[in-house]
Amino acid sequence: MAILLFDLLTFLMDYVPLLTSVAVVAAFFLLFSKSIEKHTTAYYIIFGIPFVLSLIQFIFALTKITTFSFYKTPIVGNIMGVNGHMAVFGFPLLIVIMYIGALNTKNTAIRKLMSIRKEMSIISGFPVLTHALVRVTYTFPHALKYFTNHSGYIAENDWIKNDLAAVLSNFGYVLGVVMTALFLVLWVTSFDSVRRKMGGRSWKKVQRWSYALYAMLFIHSITLHLGWLINSGFKDSAYATKEIIGITSTVLIFLSYLILRLRKATDFFIHHNSTLTD
Repeated sequence: MAILLFDLLTFLMDYVPLLTSVAVVAAFFLLFSKSIEKHTTAYYIIFGIPFVLSLIQFIFALTKITTFSFYKTPIVGNIMGVNGHMAVFGFPLLIVIMYIGALNTKNTAIRKLMSIRKEMSIISGFPVLTHALVRVTYTFPHALKYFTNHSGYIAENDWIKNDLAAVLSNFGYVLGVVMTALFLVLWVTSFDSVRRKMGGRSWKKVQRWSYALYAMLFIHSITLHLGWLINSGFKDSAYATKEIIGITSTVLIFLSYLILRLRKATDFFIHHNSTLTD
C-alpha cells in the first residue's frame, strides 16, 4: 500500500506538480498546526537552517573561499534544493496562505490553518529569500540585458528560438525582483514586534499590498511557463504537456481564489448592510 501511494505521489508530482505540492503543503501544516503554535521558535529554526546554509553557500560562491558545496551533501543538499525551488515548497505555501484568507473560517481545517497563518507567512520567507538570492544576483541582470542590450543578449543566447518567448520569460524574471521587494516588506511586518510598533491601522494598510503580490505571482508564473513552452516549439511532447498542465493549474488556482475572494467580500458587504438596516 505504501509503495502504491508513493508511486501515485511520484506520478502526480511529475504531471501535476503545483496542485500536488499545494495539497502536500496544506496537509503538512494542518497536521502540525497545534505543534507549530506551541513550538513556533523551533519551527522557525528548522525551516531557517536551509536558508542559512544557502546563504553561506552563496557567500562561498561570490568570494570563492572554498569549492565545498552543501548541495552535494547527502540529504542536506536535497532539503536545500527543495527549499530553494519555489515550485516545490515556497510557491505552494504562498498559495495556501493566500487561499485560507478567502475561505470560510467556520470550517475546522481552515480555522486550524488560520490560527497559524502568521507563522506560515514567516516560514514562507525562508524559501522565498533563498530563491531570491540566486535570481536577483544572477538571473535578473541577465534578463534585464534582454531589454537594455537586445542584440548582445541574443548573440550570447543562441538557444533562444522565439523572441516572444524571450520577452515573456525575461519579463517574468524582472517582475520577480519587484515581487521580492514587496514580499520583504510584507514578511518583515508579519513579525509581532514590528506589527506592534506600526499599530493596527498602518499594519492593515501595508498588508493589503499582499493582493498585489498575489497578482504578481500569477503573472510571474504564467509568463515563465508560457515563455518556456513557446521557446520549446512543442517539439518535446512530454515537456509541452507538463508546461500546459502547469499553466492550467496556475490559472485554475488563481481564478478559483479570485472567485472565492469576491464571494467572501460580497457576503461581508451584504451582511454589513443588513446589520446597519436592522
